[in-house]
Amino acid sequence: MEIDDIAAVISLGSGQKEFTFEHQSFWLKEQLVSWCENKEDICLVAEQDGHIVGFSLYAMHVPTKKVTWENIYVIPEARNSGIGTKLIEEGLKQIKIIGGVYVVACLNAVDKDGFATSLEKFGFKKGHNMLWVDKEIS
Repeated sequence: MEIDDIAAVISLGSGQKEFTFEHQSFWLKEQLVSWCENKEDICLVAEQDGHIVGFSLYAMHVPTKKVTWENIYVIPEARNSGIGTKLIEEGLKQIKIIGGVYVVACLNAVDKDGFATSLEKFGFKKGHNMLWVDKEIS
C-alpha cells in the first residue's frame, strides 16, 4: 500500500460493520499513514483494472515478533477470484521477511461465513471463542 492508496482503503473499510466497534470505527487516515511508513508493519492492496478491490493489514509487535492480522477485505464483485488468497499468501510471505514468528487474528466467534475454516488451508488453527473488550483512550 502506498500513501496514495489510503483514501480508497478507508472508503472500502469504513462501510464494513466487521471493522467497527462501539468505541472505534475503521482506521483513521493518520493511523494508516503511520502504518504505511512503518517498515515493521504490512499494508497490502489488491488492484483490478486500476482500482483497489481489496486490502489486508498486519501489525508487528517488534519485541515479541508477534504479528496481529488486523483486517482483510475484498469487494463482493471480486470475491472468489483468488484475490483474497493472494492477499493472504503475500501477507504470510511478508511476515516471514520482516521476521515475524507468530501471527494471530481475531475473528467473529459466530463466523457465519466460515472464514476461520477457510484459513485452515493456510495452516491456521482455530483457537478459542473470545469476547472482544475495548476502551477508547482519550
